[in-house]
Order: sequence, then C-alpha cells, then structure tokens
Amino acid sequence: MKKGLLITIFLLLIIPIKCFALGSYEDKVSKYTNTPVEKNKINLYLFHGEGCPHCKDEKAWLKEIKEKYKDKLSIYYFEVWYDKNNADIMSKLKSDLNVESEGVPFTIIGDKYFVGYSSIIKSNIEKTINEYLEVKESKDEVDLPILGKTGIKNLSIPLVAVILGFIDGFNPCAMWILLFLINLLYGMKNKKKAWILGLTFLFISGLVYFLSMLGINIILGITTISWMKIIIAIFILIAGILNLKKYITIRNEEAGCTVVDSNKKKKLITRMKEVINTKSFLLSIIGIIILATSVNLIEMACSLGFPLVFNEILTVNNITGIMKILYLLLYILFYMIDDMAVFGISMITLQATGITNKYNKLCTLISAIIMIIMGLLLMFKPEWLMFNF
Repeated sequence: MKKGLLITIFLLLIIPIKCFALGSYEDKVSKYTNTPVEKNKINLYLFHGEGCPHCKDEKAWLKEIKEKYKDKLSIYYFEVWYDKNNADIMSKLKSDLNVESEGVPFTIIGDKYFVGYSSIIKSNIEKTINEYLEVKESKDEVDLPILGKTGIKNLSIPLVAVILGFIDGFNPCAMWILLFLINLLYGMKNKKKAWILGLTFLFISGLVYFLSMLGINIILGITTISWMKIIIAIFILIAGILNLKKYITIRNEEAGCTVVDSNKKKKLITRMKEVINTKSFLLSIIGIIILATSVNLIEMACSLGFPLVFNEILTVNNITGIMKILYLLLYILFYMIDDMAVFGISMITLQATGITNKYNKLCTLISAIIMIIMGLLLMFKPEWLMFNF
C-alpha cells in the first residue's frame, strides 16, 4: 500500500509538468498596443507626459537600464498628455489593473505596475525585471548533469509520452487476452511457433495502436474550430470522471475490462483456440493478426482518453513531421512495455505472470486524476500544455 501511494504521489508531481509553476510572465499591454511579445524578452511600458519632470528622470534612467539588459529588455514609450489614443490605452489598462491613481509616470512590466518615480520604485522596477527574466529562463531551459542546458519542451514532451504511454499500457481489456493467449501457447509442442505467434500478436497490437493514434492526431491537426477543441476537452474530462467512478466501484472488487462483456469474451476465447490449433502456420499468423487488430481496437475504445490527451498535447505544441512520429513511437514503446515484459517472463519461466489486481486499480485511479487535470487544462489553460508559458 505504501509503495502504491508513493507511485501515485510521484506521478502526480511530474505529470502536469510546469502546470503548477510559481510564477509566469503575462504581458498585459500588448493586446492594446499590438507590441510583439518575444520569447526571450521582457517588455516594459512607460506611459508619460511631455513636460513631466518625474517622467523625464525615469526616461533617462531607463536608457541606462536598456543598455544594461540589452536584448533581454524592450522598452516602449507612450505620451499621454497630448496623445488621446495613448491616454485611452492607459485608462483601459488602469481599469483592468484596478489602479485608482491617474498620475504619470505609469510603468507596466508583465502584470505588475508602478505609479510615480522614486528610488524605491526604481529599485522595484529593476527587481521585477530580474524576477521575470528568471521565470522566462527557468521555463525555457533546464540544466541537466549530462545533457547540459536542455529546452523544457524538448524534455517535457518525451517525459509525458513515457508516463502516459506506460500508464495507458496497464489496461485490463488487453491483459486478460494476452494471458489467455500465453496459456494456450504453453500447450504447443512447437515452441518456435509459439514464440512467433506471441511476438506477432505483440507487434500487430503496437502497430494498430500506433496507426489509431496517428489517425487521431491527423484529425486533431485539421480540427482548428475552437468549439471542437472544447468538445475534445470535455470528452477527456468525462473520461476521467468515469474512470474515477470506475475506481470507486472496483476498489473492493476484482478489476477487469468493462468494455467486453462475457459473451464477447467467450467468442474471443473460442477464436483464439481456433487460431492456435490451426495446423497451417500461415493461417495461424493471419488469425493472430486479425485477433490482435480487433483486440486493440477494443482497447482503444477502453482507454481513448489517454491517446486523445497525448495527441492534443502534440497538436497544441505544433509538433509535426518526423518528430510527431518519434513521439508517438515513444508512447507506443512504453504502452507495450508491460505486455512485452509479461510475455517474455511467462514464456521463459512457463508461468503466467500478469499485472496484479492492486496495480490495475492504482492505474485506474491515476489515469482518472490525470485525465481530469488534462481536461480542465485543455478547457481553461491550454497554454500550460505548450511548455512555453
């Protein structure tokens, strides 16, 4: 129980990567002024009045600051006493930020503002610049012992692929079929044929799941309508809630597949026996391919939430081409790793080794929590899944 609790806590800490960051840089002014928000730069906005002595002093000091921070800082000036448009912008900003004072100079960096100019304000402005630069740098790169400085996005997406794929693999809809297949393979005199049939089942299972995920990714890639993305997010959220309900239902019972009923299970078992007992090696291979394809389409229906979550992450991060293929293959590798381990150990030791009921339940709970978190993020904070706040 303690081990399971530790696994749960660990996964909850690392899955929503960067989702619970302590701070972020949000430019409050750019939407009014159409100024660019560059990835590695901080924007400072000064609203000033022509002839204002404090404004003049701050402008002189900002020239020094610009020289100090060079290409890390962009400074924009807006005169408001003689320019009505600039005055209107400042008025809207003060309303948004709940600023009561009408005075200048009025300085904004991110979502922080300063009214007036003094040695204390000057110190606070520079402190704010440094804090935001640290936030940007910490979110753009991480310093690893061997790899050195590595982009967060380059590190985060593979990590998400590994974790989501691994948890998705603990699926009772496919595990019971694999275990039954292994038991049938034990009875075969031709061990070479048994290994080939088993490995073919695993390979086709991974291939079908990969192609299904690729199809989902293509659909999500061409679905640019905002309400469609909301529907996807709602679906993931509902899937998470249903998984949570499932965990509450089965926590004191035997975990199993809820998609395939007893009649369908009997038909699959009969089909497996026919495939294994077929004397023709070619027909056995064809039968295994058909069986693996149908089983994984069923499994996709059983755990559609995770493939949708990961593909939506690839979509919002604009991952295309060969990188998309590599990320999907990494997901599939860890999705299949538990099946490969069970098959290999079972065939070598001649003893069926499955994932215990306790860990099936644990993975159901973890998957529910992850899907609920991801569904909410896709609806309200999709930029947090872009690993580029």
